[in-house]
Amino acid sequence: MGFEQVLKKYGCVIDKELNNFFDRKIEETKDHFLKTSYNYLKEFVLRPGKRIRPIAAIMAYKAIKDGNEESIYPVFIAPELFHASSLIHDDIMDEDMLRRDKKTMHRIFEDYFKKNFRDKKYNGSIFDSYSKRFAVSMGIIQGNLLYSLSLSSILDSKLDDKMKSLSLSILNEGYCKTNEGQIFDLVMAANEKADEKNYIDMAIGKTASPLSAAILFGAALNNAAHFQIEQLEKYSLLAGLAFQIQDDIIDMSEGMNKGRAIGSDLKRGNKTLMVMKALQEGDERQRKLILNILGSDKAANSQVTEAIKAIEETNSLKYASDYANNRANEAKKYLKKAKLTIEGHEFFSNFADYVVRRET
Repeated sequence: MGFEQVLKKYGCVIDKELNNFFDRKIEETKDHFLKTSYNYLKEFVLRPGKRIRPIAAIMAYKAIKDGNEESIYPVFIAPELFHASSLIHDDIMDEDMLRRDKKTMHRIFEDYFKKNFRDKKYNGSIFDSYSKRFAVSMGIIQGNLLYSLSLSSILDSKLDDKMKSLSLSILNEGYCKTNEGQIFDLVMAANEKADEKNYIDMAIGKTASPLSAAILFGAALNNAAHFQIEQLEKYSLLAGLAFQIQDDIIDMSEGMNKGRAIGSDLKRGNKTLMVMKALQEGDERQRKLILNILGSDKAANSQVTEAIKAIEETNSLKYASDYANNRANEAKKYLKKAKLTIEGHEFFSNFADYVVRRET
């Protein structure tokens, strides 16, 4: 089965399990508003997506040895619920209004408030209206709920207690690292002296760690040997780092589809690998063009275009692309040491290529 066929097949499996999971949760919930809340979560999680993390978990399971994967399909939704919880919180921190071309969770609840209650000005230290306070508060809670549900999908499963404990430990460690990476991201945006090491630490925490947790989770479910866990962890952190760098490249590239306007990361003030390199290598004119829009959400499209052109002139985009490709190739070396099944080795080798070639 080809790589894209694997993604399609197991993407459908995960969507089916997510549907079943939320339908059970909604059915057992008696309170009307809580039902509404869980319906919003179901819609949000089931929006079309790549399902990369749960699919990677399934394939890591299959990469260890043959097993009865169908019997534990329900637990493979845990990494997707984990991921979706972080997206809801990311959207609040980034003040995004859309996620996968639909309203973000906090925006859904702002609309709910305005439809069902009387909105008015609110003289708070953070919010200026009751609807915004309600929206952000509910968004935070919804994100928390999804993480709790990711744990429930394991705790309520038929796994034995030892495997439940191991699975929870892996995912909890991944969740901790993800939040640490988010801390690094926020601090780095404000730190004028942030460097390449700061970026790598952020990307490994924020992006590579949740991917790594999903892969180790899947492998552990099939009783992977200690050396296999070690090699898969090295592989997944490098592949995840390459994934984040490619994500940043997509944000600056015409013809690719990140789901929002080109240069959005620049306008937010995100110090990506190529931005740091460009500021280091660029001349005074190039640095000025970049700094003028870095963190300026009011920057005109023409300014964004000029800044991206300046970054390209310093060869920083190529530097970032080469860096990502080198990490992906380095990751594949660890696959050979993990002694995986033929199917598993082929998938993860193709996955390392995919993360640096994707355009969405």
